[in-house]
Amino acid sequence: MFNRKIERNLEEWKQRPNKKPLVLRGARQTGKTTLIRKFAAQFDNFIELNLEKDAIQKIFGEVKDIRSIVQSIEGVTNRRIIPEKTLLFLDEIQNSISAIKLLRYFHEEMPGLHVISAGSLLEVRMKSEGWSFPVGRVEFLYLYPVSFEEFLSVMGEDLLLKALLEAGPENILPAPLHEKLSDLLADYMCVGGMPEAVSEFISSGSFAEVKRYHESLTSSFKEDFSKYSKGSQVDYLKQIWDKIPFEIGSRIKYSRICGPEARSSDVSRAFDVFHEAMLVERILPTTRTNIPLVRKAKAAPKALFLDIGLCTYILNLTRDQLKERLMDVAYGGGLTEEFVGEELLALNFHRRSSLYFWTREEKGTTSELDYLIQIGNKIVPIEVKTGSHGSLKSLHQFLHRNGTGFGVRIYNGSLRNETHSVNLPDGKKLKYQLLSIPYYLTFRLPELCEKYIV
Repeated sequence: MFNRKIERNLEEWKQRPNKKPLVLRGARQTGKTTLIRKFAAQFDNFIELNLEKDAIQKIFGEVKDIRSIVQSIEGVTNRRIIPEKTLLFLDEIQNSISAIKLLRYFHEEMPGLHVISAGSLLEVRMKSEGWSFPVGRVEFLYLYPVSFEEFLSVMGEDLLLKALLEAGPENILPAPLHEKLSDLLADYMCVGGMPEAVSEFISSGSFAEVKRYHESLTSSFKEDFSKYSKGSQVDYLKQIWDKIPFEIGSRIKYSRICGPEARSSDVSRAFDVFHEAMLVERILPTTRTNIPLVRKAKAAPKALFLDIGLCTYILNLTRDQLKERLMDVAYGGGLTEEFVGEELLALNFHRRSSLYFWTREEKGTTSELDYLIQIGNKIVPIEVKTGSHGSLKSLHQFLHRNGTGFGVRIYNGSLRNETHSVNLPDGKKLKYQLLSIPYYLTFRLPELCEKYIV
């Protein structure tokens, strides 16, 4: 198992004296169980309980106090539980509401015991059955697919990664490094961030083998959809799964995805299930230009797929075709928006942040800006461009209304910060700072922006 950035958060949690039981959330096959098993090497004792098993569920269903539960666990596993030295891992915890309710008592009665729980269907079961975690008694971390930064580290590109971490508008990467990073980005967008796909690529170097893994994983996901929902809604889940990669960058239209006969409420619920399972992320529309960002009612959102590698697999793109498409305005924009969206989501392990895009729908004119993120008390507008050129009309319209005078372009060009002055359609002049960031530096976006936001 290769290193993940979230391991630093796990280590910080381990050392904290006032830690609470930790709930690790994330989509299926993103590496939650493997991550915890690797982390367990830092403890003298490790006990893993899978709550899909009836015998393990009974431990929590039949015993109501922590001391008796600890005694039962020790008896069943023949392992001692020693505070400060033992890691107790409750996997697939969504199968036992009793275990979830008892998490608070581990914190109150055995504060020295390290307890972690996880489960791919946590949010799905919580929403459908109407229960929740003990408020204020647990803490959360969110695991996403392997990011591009992590991919470079796994590939052994330590010197290249060091150069990226030191890059700035005053320290631009040489052209050969830019070309190499563009090639590695194409590799990454073909392989994606599912840990087993990355491991396969490291061991074999074969895109064909990675494709076979993607095929197997896609089939496995579809077979599991019956665990996410029931009846006809399973068919909607399958249709959405197959079609969302073709809709990236576009507003979601239910009839286009599931047919004109489908009821909007049923399709919307299927999207809810995917969102709860962290397989599809909604990008919410807003008309606001300052905090707080609020979703525009009754306006269609956009969607992000779980993983860029699975996305390009469903689109049936080879690695060479993929690199060409990144420069193709007709579809490349969708792929780059998917990549940037995934990178933005992976910036925060502690909270599942909502992504927004800006929309302006006024009489006779419309504008859409790809992403808005909050840094401090400022809203930063982001326009994702295919290739290294293209107009920034939507960005200009947003900045004209926002008044901060700072915007971001993510594109296939060099890192630079420039002052721009443009004439708007209404005759007014807009002067602003434009921070241009190459795709492969998206993971440093907040840090780079903080230097220039006024």
